[in-house]
Amino acid sequence: MKKLFIITISTILIADTFAQKQIQALPPARLGVFKNGTCFIKREGIVTVSEKHFYIQAPDKVLMGTYWVVVGKESSLHSIVVKTDTFKVTNNAKDITDYLAANVGQNITMHGNAANTELRKLSGKLLEYDATSMVMKVAAANGKTIVVSSASFEWFESASNPKSTIIVDSIVAIAKVNLTRQADNILVSAISLERGVQWFPSYLFSVINDKEAKLELKATIANGATEYRNMPVDIIIGSPEMFLGKTLDPVCIDYLSESLLEGRYDNNGLSNSLLNSTYNNFSFSQTSSGAVGNDKTYEWNDEDQQKEGQKSEDLYYYQLGVIDLEKNSRVIVPVMTTTVAYTEIYTADLPVNSPSLEGENAIQTYHSYLITNSSNAPFTTGAAFVIDKNGQPLAQAQLTYTPVKGSSEMQLSKAVDVQTKNEEEETGREKSTVKKTSAAYYEKVTNSGSITITNYKDKKIKIRVTKNIDGVFVTADNTGKSRKIKSTIDSDGTQSTEIYWEMDVEAGAKLLLKYEYYTLK
Repeated sequence: MKKLFIITISTILIADTFAQKQIQALPPARLGVFKNGTCFIKREGIVTVSEKHFYIQAPDKVLMGTYWVVVGKESSLHSIVVKTDTFKVTNNAKDITDYLAANVGQNITMHGNAANTELRKLSGKLLEYDATSMVMKVAAANGKTIVVSSASFEWFESASNPKSTIIVDSIVAIAKVNLTRQADNILVSAISLERGVQWFPSYLFSVINDKEAKLELKATIANGATEYRNMPVDIIIGSPEMFLGKTLDPVCIDYLSESLLEGRYDNNGLSNSLLNSTYNNFSFSQTSSGAVGNDKTYEWNDEDQQKEGQKSEDLYYYQLGVIDLEKNSRVIVPVMTTTVAYTEIYTADLPVNSPSLEGENAIQTYHSYLITNSSNAPFTTGAAFVIDKNGQPLAQAQLTYTPVKGSSEMQLSKAVDVQTKNEEEETGREKSTVKKTSAAYYEKVTNSGSITITNYKDKKIKIRVTKNIDGVFVTADNTGKSRKIKSTIDSDGTQSTEIYWEMDVEAGAKLLLKYEYYTLK
């Protein structure tokens, strides 16, 4: 009796120790996603404290200096010990061996395709099962005990619903959180920056008339990290400082092996194949909702397109609401719709050394939209699909970052019916007052150039022309202006300069622009 008492006490102590070492969940409570593959995660939950400590899952791949744990006012944080340990964990049964291990003690019937018909079926109580050797011991209905390999059978049945979970030993990374004083139940929050989730903006620019367009923004969220269910998600516009954006924090369980022993840890989060497939494989519909494979499309509702947004310093947060993010999936969510004002502008940029020695160069002219942001949120840089008022495609362009009340240019196409040509010649050469050596002076070479713009369109256009020169600006007609584009001064005392014009060209008209500058040789 005394011996039995000691065994019983020992059993209680083991069970109590196991209870203390249970890993308690801190479910993700909010997810903020940046465009660079970094995400902000807040995890939160009520945990049970035993002997002034509790266990939570260790941080996996958090970024340097961003892992912080906060406990409720009932106690305060003393220390956190991160290591690997052996825990009993509950797994879902995945195959017949798992189901057999989970249903020891149950009456089952095994079925197989053995040549001997007597070995095709086995009924009885499953007494023991070793998943490693696949050997099972069954108490048959005829009173005999049969030891056989489960590999001899293909499936089994049970009169009752078989158990579908199995408790196994597992070596897991844990964080033991030590408190300064005991508290039975306490609210715990953990925040961190991690890699593995990224969002990609896409715009639909629909022309309404020659002054206004409808601008729609959608977010494609690519998740190559953990699965997030029923998760409040924010997408973040802005460019925050990520000083160590690819460096693993030493608190992570892989840091010692991957960083200290093998050099700096660089976790790129999403694989290249996933990121590439984000562009190539997702589907999007304005009129239907549902999922195709792992790519989800959330319904676009004209009455509720504008997501809630919030500005914080230099960042802007769009609150997308509650979303399911499956691992290795892409989710497409409409974000906002607004009306923007735009004007058409044509541009021609003439580089240094244009024209060539042949004397005349045809310069490519481009057609662009100058867009004004009159909404209450900035436009982030993203792909823009441009369609005209008849729904016909005009361009796959790029809308660059545009602050509130700011403007940006979106280049649409080459303007094949607006031609720009540049001619230039040396018109003078004389001795300058600038010394080349102690006994020699530079020659001052004057260059005169002309730019001819021909508008073959049937409407008046606005065009901006820039001409880059490596010399000293003298003059430009038609209200041409100049500005320095390089702060450093060459050895001959000259600077790179940009001459620019902005003016209207009537339909079918030709415009001549002249300029002059000199160089020292």
